[in-house]
Amino acid sequence: MKILKNMLLVLGIVVIIGLVYQIGARNIWQEIRQLGVYAPLFLLPYFGVYLLDTLGWKYSFSRSISVPFSTLFYARVAGEAINHVTPTAYLGGEPVKAYILNKKNNVPLAHGFASVMVAKFLMVASEVIFILIGIEIAMNVLGDRSNPVIVNIQLSIATLAIFLLVFLALQVYGFGNFFSKWAAKMKILASSLTKYKEALTKFDSVLLDYYRNEKGRLITSFFYYFLSWCCGVFEVYAFFALTGQTVSWSTIFAIEAIAMTIKGAGFFIPGSIGVQEAGQVMLFKMFGFDSSVGLAFSILRRSREVLWIVIGLFLLGRNWEKKYC
Repeated sequence: MKILKNMLLVLGIVVIIGLVYQIGARNIWQEIRQLGVYAPLFLLPYFGVYLLDTLGWKYSFSRSISVPFSTLFYARVAGEAINHVTPTAYLGGEPVKAYILNKKNNVPLAHGFASVMVAKFLMVASEVIFILIGIEIAMNVLGDRSNPVIVNIQLSIATLAIFLLVFLALQVYGFGNFFSKWAAKMKILASSLTKYKEALTKFDSVLLDYYRNEKGRLITSFFYYFLSWCCGVFEVYAFFALTGQTVSWSTIFAIEAIAMTIKGAGFFIPGSIGVQEAGQVMLFKMFGFDSSVGLAFSILRRSREVLWIVIGLFLLGRNWEKKYC
């Protein structure tokens, strides 16, 4: 499996190199240089995304748990950096977030793990709503409800929605309880799981308590996550505005919604390398833009991702040995 993922990563890099060669580095640079001295403004919308995501996570805890916003923000930045550099469907950094909260603010691990599970569920659920709205807008903008790209995205979202319902049922039923029963059937896992039985029971209790008694906080968390997806639209707007192009808000919203789907399609490759770039070139062409515009935007977005990854890994590396070992 590791060899396959490395091969896919190399293939993704080859795809990017091929796109640059085919479109022309000079053409891409001409699009990027139009941002001029205002290029840093392109980075601002995603800072808003991180703030809103952190607020969403804050309300994924029960009211009995209080964590400073600064700590949550730090843990999120560090955890998301891990999510982006590991081929784990953007889940590899979630345990890191819970561990950081436990070490920095003595947040019980059961509450920490429960919060990241609730937060991930609400984040993806709000993303589904955001994409569905974007798809409806895209069909109106393109005037084509049978576009194969749109149809495939609709099928993918329908599948994801079913998965989310199953995931919600598991959380309410008892994720730890389900895992324990499954593991009990496997002798090797059963013996090693015994010492974690109490922790899993506590984890289930925290999850069930949240879904039963914190409906107000759940709705608030969902609302903040939905706003964070909407905030990402401003990154697309900033690109077009800074490059001097006038594009309708409906087109901008549709581009962002479909771009999120494309990125998710490459979850098995670290950072969706290659998938994101090729997909966004296709996406921009679908809406009538040159390939150079699509790849220029993808490169800028990739640069922003790299910046936040570097910040996250720096913060994690700076504090890990000093505080967590």
